[in-house]
Formats: sequence, structure tokens, C-alpha cells
Amino acid sequence: MSTIQVNQIEISPEHLSRLPSRLRNQVVGCMHAHNELGVINRILRFTLNKVGAGELHDDAHNVQMWTILQILTGKLFETWNMIDKRFLKCVPEDSAITALSEAHRKDLEALRDYFGGSDNATNALEIIRNKTAFHYDKLNLGEAIGSVASEESRIYISEHPANSCYYVGSALVFRSAFSMIADKLSDAIGLSPSEKMARGFTLAIEDINRINLLVHNVLYGFISGLLEAVVGGPLAEEEQVGIQVTDVPHPSSVLIPMFISVRQPKDAE
Repeated sequence: MSTIQVNQIEISPEHLSRLPSRLRNQVVGCMHAHNELGVINRILRFTLNKVGAGELHDDAHNVQMWTILQILTGKLFETWNMIDKRFLKCVPEDSAITALSEAHRKDLEALRDYFGGSDNATNALEIIRNKTAFHYDKLNLGEAIGSVASEESRIYISEHPANSCYYVGSALVFRSAFSMIADKLSDAIGLSPSEKMARGFTLAIEDINRINLLVHNVLYGFISGLLEAVVGGPLAEEEQVGIQVTDVPHPSSVLIPMFISVRQPKDAE
């Protein structure tokens, strides 16, 4: 456990009410997106920690971790859509972009290059978002079924649905999505199905880690500049109140259980 300091800044309702609607939507949108990504990133870190041993726990752990990773991927994509709509489509260039530091402008350009300027752009985050995270689009499961291992063809049924784990369903989705990423974003000719899945997984994780950092940097740049516009000047030290947060755990020490004790109706009798 450790202690960290969080600085509190007061923003009066009067400041917010006097803002033009566009500026208010920008700053609120960026702060809300940052909050969501912060929560999801923390949960993802926690899901990396195993809480049990054996095949049942391993399978449930994989599904739990992948689910959070999917949500993070979808949120990163939607955050970019928000940035594009609320900042980049402005002509002439939005003052919030002009106010970014040189480093944050470079990060913004990197995001623009990654997501592309046309509807035909394809990237790992878009594939995961459209095929597995939010939209549940159709996948070509034929290749995945042909290469799925026997230990991946399991389902676990529990008294309560919250503790059931249909592992084969997620395993097929994982394999199909990662194979699609390898096919679209690399030269996958000659690779076995397992090699293709591994390459797609590596490409996806590399992209998620890089875009995650870039999005956080750009949001921070926008928020810091927009907040100065909200309060009408630089955020002076005297406007901040330091709050000591004690007993802050290291991410590796926080465990999210994969099974929960849910009271059944018959237990109440």
C-alpha cells in the first residue's frame, strides 16, 4: 500500500453556465471519456492477475480478461470518434487544437494517421469493435472451428448463470477476430491457423497499448487547455487543494473473482 496526492480544483457552476455550448460539450466530453477509460484500464490491470489454478480458472480468466479488453478497445474507438466530431471537423481549426502543446499535437496526428481520413480505413481496433466488442457482427468461424483445440471446446454450467462459462464460444470468437486482423493487416500467407491467430493477437495488443497511450495524452492536452478557458486563465497553485489518498494498492495486488456466491431462491426457503 502507498499514499498518493490528488489535487482538487473547484469549478463553479457559474463558470460552466456561462460557457458557449460547444466549449462546454468539448470539455465535458473529454473529461467523461477520460473517466471511462481510466476505470476500464484499472479493471483490465486487475483482470491480468490470476485468482485460481486449473483449467476451469484458466478458461474463466481468459474470458474475463478478453471481455474487458474488448470494452477498452471499443471505448478507445468511440473516444476517437468523439475527438474527430467535436474538434477535428471544425473549420477553421478549433482553438482547442491550436492550444495543444507540440507533443500533444504530434500524438493527435498519430491518432489521425492510425484511424485514417476515410470510411475505408481498417485497423485492429476497428475490427475488434465491429466484430466482437459492441456490434456482434458476423464472423467467418469456419477456419477457427477447424483449428480449435480440444481443450478450447469446453463449456461450464453452473446453478447460477453468472458462474457459467461457455468457453468454446469465446475461443472461436477470439480465434476468428485475431485471424482476421492478421489477414487484413499483415502478410499471413503460409501461416498455420494457430500462427495466424498469434500474429493477430500480437498486432492487436501492440495497437491497443499504443493507441491507449496516445488517446490519454491527447485527452489530457485538451482537458488542461479547456479548463483554463473555463476558469478564464492558468490554473494557479492556490486554486488547488491537495488530498492525500492512503492505502492505495499496487495493481498486482487487486484480484477480481471469476466466480461469485449468488443466493438461489431455494436458499431463502
